[in-house]
Amino acid sequence: MSTAQHIRRALLICLALLALAGCSASAGPGATPTAGPASAPAARTILVLWHAWPTPEDRALAAVVDRFNRTTPGVQVILQSKPMVRLRAELGTAVADGGGPHLAIVPSHVLGGLVEEGALLPVEGLVPTGEVARLLPAAVGAAQVQSTGGATLYGVPITFDTLAVYYNKANFPDPLPEDTDALLAAARGLTETGSEPPLWGMALNLSLDRTIGYLYAFGGRIFDETGGVALGLDGRAGAEAWLAWLLALREDERLLASMDGISVDNALQSQQALMTIDWAHAMSTYRTIWPETMGVAPLPRLTSTNRAPQPYVQSDVLVLNARLGPSAEQAAAASFARFLVGEQAQRELLRAGRQPVLLSLDLTDEDPALPETLRTAAQAFRAQAEGGLPMPNARAASEMAWPVLAEMHSNVLRRLLTPTQAVEGADATLRARLGSQ
Repeated sequence: MSTAQHIRRALLICLALLALAGCSASAGPGATPTAGPASAPAARTILVLWHAWPTPEDRALAAVVDRFNRTTPGVQVILQSKPMVRLRAELGTAVADGGGPHLAIVPSHVLGGLVEEGALLPVEGLVPTGEVARLLPAAVGAAQVQSTGGATLYGVPITFDTLAVYYNKANFPDPLPEDTDALLAAARGLTETGSEPPLWGMALNLSLDRTIGYLYAFGGRIFDETGGVALGLDGRAGAEAWLAWLLALREDERLLASMDGISVDNALQSQQALMTIDWAHAMSTYRTIWPETMGVAPLPRLTSTNRAPQPYVQSDVLVLNARLGPSAEQAAAASFARFLVGEQAQRELLRAGRQPVLLSLDLTDEDPALPETLRTAAQAFRAQAEGGLPMPNARAASEMAWPVLAEMHSNVLRRLLTPTQAVEGADATLRARLGSQ
């Protein structure tokens, strides 16, 4: 058969198929087509989610999102990673310009500024109150923003971060001493300053964020119940005692207690120190330092007052773009938030080293996929967080109050001011700055 014949034959076949298709299209209601058209795909609600989680936590988050997408018809969440240092600024700018993601996971301490900029949608009513009540109270508190009308929930906490003691179980009794005097005495007993390099029983970073929990154990206060400055009033005696205690730790020759975080980290990394205090998000570091013997315990109570410290609790919060569109998008976002705080998702995040906020998640359950060190550490972090304070998230707290407190703290530890002078100065500065707002 010639080429021209092949072409003519193909054209005839095409014409026949078109004729059949025309017949099917013109058939009346009673006709039964031999092959109906494929049904149109159901419309899906697409939600873009920004986050800045590092590896390997980002892989766990991706797995949770993938499972949500597979099990939730009509909704698809698309992950987009952002650098942590730019996430907050880019989110605020994008929303102000009328864009941005539908959802984001941000640290709770930035919420106040974002709310002031009108970037976030309150989640009150979107997530049932009963489900919020199942979450760690301090983590929920960190996701609430205070205003003249009270506290409003501006996001759903999905994991939390707080402080605890990390230590090498090969060198300390199990359990650890539960008060500061006994614990520090045990640390001093393991210090060997005569060796080269020296071995420290305790390497303690005296930064403000890691030590301010003990201000409350001494009875100190920064603000009163109405938000007024209390540092130089009924919080004064406790604040001065706290600063004096920190100065004594810094000058203790049997402890490596310093404001130089690099020297403390170097001693720990080189295994020249056996104990420290750090945040939950740093746990992977200590698992590397003490792979078989890492221990985690709540902070010891203060011996002199017999009171437990109250370190800050920060949340990783799922927030909603203030411009989130129709009710379908809001409903999809609420469904995703509830999924993230469900038991299966919370357990998956725990396996990746994140601390779960779901109180009903049984941390004593045997889980073959969860290393024993992570399970026992999670118990310690939860116990600590249950006695902690929500990390302040107001813009005034981060941009005005915190720098003043950091200067007060630093001036004492560098012996530039006495505790009394430092507290008096900080109190006056706080009143002047906050009174002008």
